Amino acid sequence: MGEINLYQYPISPFSEKVRRVLTYKHLKWHPIDCHYEDKTNLLAVTRGACTRVPVLEWDGEVVYNSADIIKWLDRKAPENRVIPDGSRLLIELVDNWADNTFFMPVLFLTIPNLLDAAGDAKLKANREKLIGMTTAQMRERRAPMKEQLVGYMRMIDDQLAGRDFFLGKSFTMADASVYHPLFFLALNPLNFSMVKDFKNVSLWYERIRDLV
Repeated sequence: MGEINLYQYPISPFSEKVRRVLTYKHLKWHPIDCHYEDKTNLLAVTRGACTRVPVLEWDGEVVYNSADIIKWLDRKAPENRVIPDGSRLLIELVDNWADNTFFMPVLFLTIPNLLDAAGDAKLKANREKLIGMTTAQMRERRAPMKEQLVGYMRMIDDQLAGRDFFLGKSFTMADASVYHPLFFLALNPLNFSMVKDFKNVSLWYERIRDLV
């Protein structure tokens, strides 16, 4: 098989979701870092169809959207499957929840400090436009977002009780889906420190992070 190219941002949580699956499947890939302003390589590889990471190219086939990439990979490279037949619907539900619900308080708690630390006015304006809110507005919502995140963490901690992985004994796409918001939260060590309050989540996070 040919080389796998993964168009990504190194700190993109959705790119990380795909990277965890590639790692679990023992598939080597070539990371191609993209720029938030220059979409030339993304437009070229997707023939103008997509300008967001991640995008995966393998053997002349191009797939985008993290969930679609993982589903495609499971068909293309079925060894170490991450979407077992009996759990397909449950995994879809977990992935949707992680992307659209669990990730939101993480975004609000992480992105303001991240953008300020970058010191790039154009990047800040770009991300604020994409999110539809200024960093100041996000900071105003810090308290309720943190409370919301603690509630989600408690739910995940209960789910992981007595389990090595989110759905049981084996790594699945559900692990990659729930992991990626925490990967992003870890970019802010102060906020990430709350993970230590949830023993099951903390151990599981390290297990997924350290996949080889």
